[in-house]
Amino acid sequence: MSVSNFCYNQVHSSSHIAELSPLCIRHFKENSDNIFEKRLQSSWTKRTMFQKGSAFQQELNNRGIVQFERKDFVEKRDTNDTTISNSNSIDKNKNEEKKKPNFKELFKDPPQVKLMADGWPDKDIYDPAKDKMYWWRNDPVLNQHHEHWHITMPSGVYNGTSKDREGENFIYMHRHMLARYDADRWCLGIPPVNPLVDYVHPIPEAFYPPPFLSQSMDGRPDGVRVPFPARPPNQVFRDIVTTGDDNTESVFAVKDLTNILDEIEIWIDGKTDQVHPSKLNLTDDEATSLGGDIEVVLHNIGHNMLGYIMHPYTLNAAPSVLVGARAGTRDPLFWRWHRHIDNIYVKWQNLLGPRNFSDDMPPVTIREKDLILSFTDILLDVNKDGVNDTWVKYANEKFGGKYFDKDLSNHPVVTKTLQTKMKIRDYVWLEDGQDHEKIQYLYPRDWIWFIRAQNDSPNPVTLTFRIWIAPIDFIDKHAYWIEIDKFKRTLGPYEKTVVSQKCDNAVVIRKPAQKTTKQMDDTAITPWQKDKLDRLNFAQIAEKVFCDCGWPYNMIIPRGSKTGSTFKLFVYVSDGTNDLVRTDTQCGSVLLCGGEKWTDKVPDIKPFGYPFDRPFKDGSFHKTFQGMKNVAHTDITIKWVEDFPEV
Repeated sequence: MSVSNFCYNQVHSSSHIAELSPLCIRHFKENSDNIFEKRLQSSWTKRTMFQKGSAFQQELNNRGIVQFERKDFVEKRDTNDTTISNSNSIDKNKNEEKKKPNFKELFKDPPQVKLMADGWPDKDIYDPAKDKMYWWRNDPVLNQHHEHWHITMPSGVYNGTSKDREGENFIYMHRHMLARYDADRWCLGIPPVNPLVDYVHPIPEAFYPPPFLSQSMDGRPDGVRVPFPARPPNQVFRDIVTTGDDNTESVFAVKDLTNILDEIEIWIDGKTDQVHPSKLNLTDDEATSLGGDIEVVLHNIGHNMLGYIMHPYTLNAAPSVLVGARAGTRDPLFWRWHRHIDNIYVKWQNLLGPRNFSDDMPPVTIREKDLILSFTDILLDVNKDGVNDTWVKYANEKFGGKYFDKDLSNHPVVTKTLQTKMKIRDYVWLEDGQDHEKIQYLYPRDWIWFIRAQNDSPNPVTLTFRIWIAPIDFIDKHAYWIEIDKFKRTLGPYEKTVVSQKCDNAVVIRKPAQKTTKQMDDTAITPWQKDKLDRLNFAQIAEKVFCDCGWPYNMIIPRGSKTGSTFKLFVYVSDGTNDLVRTDTQCGSVLLCGGEKWTDKVPDIKPFGYPFDRPFKDGSFHKTFQGMKNVAHTDITIKWVEDFPEV
């Protein structure tokens, strides 16, 4: 809708200037539109307002919006109707030149904070060194993953086909990021993200982008980039106006955002309206419809409003990082907004109720003591040739056979503690101005999963091993679990065996694993690469960048704490003949990024997040999975240490 039409509709439905959005007041002041005159001619307006002393018109004059000929309205009553005629009293300023309104005094963008020589504001205002999660949100590879996902999984339709289960994937990928973020916050003693549910009150926290971060802008010469602006504290949602690719103006109103939220929640409650004429059923098949509706309407419009919150009524202004996917995760408000989005989806999942796993309990037994972890560097010390088969032969000799039922907690190559460390590198802002900066980033100590499993049937069984972790304090919240890997194996009749999987082959990460700084920078979309991509259609681009989409290997597990943070490790073994999980290694991440080709199906028929896609029985993780022989869980520790060997 154009700004003029939007504002005309406001005037047509309002009886008091206070009911007009600041956007429309500004629009009329700048354009001297006289659409008010049309309203003043309507019999409805004359009956309802001008009998009361022309209060509405007086307000317009006082605000300098439209310079009318001021007239005294005298009411003449008729036995059949009420009509209004004007007297001969004419405004003395009738022939005077219209005064140009000083709208800049009424509509000021919040002042930008003065920046110091290093590009940051004064440390009393904001000091990145005191931001405990700065290193996390600003990890370059994390931001590249988010950028690539939105390119790989666009919500559009190409040749009549959209990406398989895109709406459901949208919810799950962002939930995965939220669970990661909250896990690392928990390790630092910070509460989980507070959802941004309030569209009315000021948002207290501010955001100051890194000095080297920049963006291209329409209307600027090629190659000229501008900084992302800061978001001052205590900003509020406002109606915004933006200019589209076709130079038409669009308006997003706060009341419309609220209405959208209400409509979605009504739909989730099983009701229908003009926007959602078809009932949303309580089945897994509805996940994509609901996820897509949340994404393209509420999520996208909210991001635009937040992205322009510091100058909502200024056309062609530079937006904050919250507009677009390239740098949005750097702003803490991104996480508050997405926790709000995810909670809407959780409401629907809660209505679905706990899952019944009776149809997915293959004849396999795994136990707590069957979950074994070993560091890769230690395994290399004891058996260098084990790398050829991921130490399967070694594991079956040392952990299986006569040791199959033994508790191996004290075995010299077994650990219950995973390790991480912080490293420093010279980072080049390849997507910006090629500036150099020393940054800190997380890095894990390589490990191997070993899982002892027993086939309880006389027939071969194909199984999928699904590996999850969660902070010990969050295990009863299904949306806070983190999926690490899933892989397929086949067991012979009554076979007892040890299966293995390398952490750097995990289905969640971008493959091949980005371990060196060069590999980490390979997924940056540089300006010259973007120029090449812009020559393709969005489906071709999605296929082109798929191999660079996936969670960063350097952040495969949370950092933990210096003293060690307790996590629950959980393994669910599902029926691999039905879930269609791929066993071949390939580039990218099929867990988070779907199929490589535009028409490929998601390589798992289970809902995204299975078996943590529903609420727990009686709100209890333990009650939900108790007594299931195909499930095992144990406590592990993740510890942030100074150093360890790398392989």
